[in-house]
Amino acid sequence: MQRLMFVLSGEHPTLPMAEAVAAIKAEHRAYRVLEQLNQVLVAETKASPQILASRLAMCREICTHLCTASARKKDILEAVGSSDIVDLIPHGKNFAVRLKRVRRSSPSIDTLKLTKTIAELISTEVEFKVDLAHPDIELLGVLTGERCALGITTANVDRRQFARRRPKLRPAFHPSTLMPVLARCMVNLARTPREGTFLDPFAGVGGILLEAGLIGAKVIGIDIDREMIDGARKNLEANGITDFQLTVGDARKLPALEVDAVATDPPFGRQATTGGIELKELYKKTLPSIAGVLKHKGYACITSPAELELEELASGAELQTIEKHEQRVHRSLTRRIYVFRKK
Repeated sequence: MQRLMFVLSGEHPTLPMAEAVAAIKAEHRAYRVLEQLNQVLVAETKASPQILASRLAMCREICTHLCTASARKKDILEAVGSSDIVDLIPHGKNFAVRLKRVRRSSPSIDTLKLTKTIAELISTEVEFKVDLAHPDIELLGVLTGERCALGITTANVDRRQFARRRPKLRPAFHPSTLMPVLARCMVNLARTPREGTFLDPFAGVGGILLEAGLIGAKVIGIDIDREMIDGARKNLEANGITDFQLTVGDARKLPALEVDAVATDPPFGRQATTGGIELKELYKKTLPSIAGVLKHKGYACITSPAELELEELASGAELQTIEKHEQRVHRSLTRRIYVFRKK
């Protein structure tokens, strides 16, 4: 197994790391977590870094991990000198060293000076051409807390793609639609296989379906509102998704299906309506319905308002709570993001 270093975004305290681990599991690859640092995850796995980078939303880069040292200049230089980096740089290749700081870690370290010193140290062992803009090989160091994690950049996550898919830029828009980064994160938290079958029983205009389709899943969307289903079709087709099935239906009474994964955002915010159904009752009826279509040991990622505890309702529906995350939406609403596994 290779040792990978995931450089995570800091947009949420727990979701980025959970998403990275879930994406590895979705690829059905063995893994072992070695280190969990602020915005850095180090894990051994057979999963492809390029495939993981194409899936992830709350990650910036994936590196081949070299070492982790104490965040002191002397220790960092010693770690670089004793690492395998010289063997990884072919002579004459373009090379760059980059150091980044997480949340003002190690303020006493001058990153520009240390970057130059590291490059000089490596140049004594191997010839290379400096190219800071487009290097063939990049040594990335991340100062995080009292540690410095070092690796060779292997794959970059294209986070700009999510801005290009903002809900307001789509053919069909609804104000309750999740932003693409969170929608993609939920698809990964549900351990969605790239060629598996994915269901959103509260599909709306297809924001979560779109992200599942873009990683290669076969998507099924159900919504009680015909107008929403028509909007989902427009949004999927506009983004080149062709392998989908959309149906007008009730999430509380799902048709005969069997799916690998479920991710959904039921209507509970200001911009959504439950159609007069009491919210707890909606979840109480929907969770068993979701469990009924989910494959054995399949995963479901479901949102709810923080004041509504889903653990007991899920347990009665034969769903085991695996994870729970909270995200503040606005002053009067905190979203809870649950991950369940079918027993």
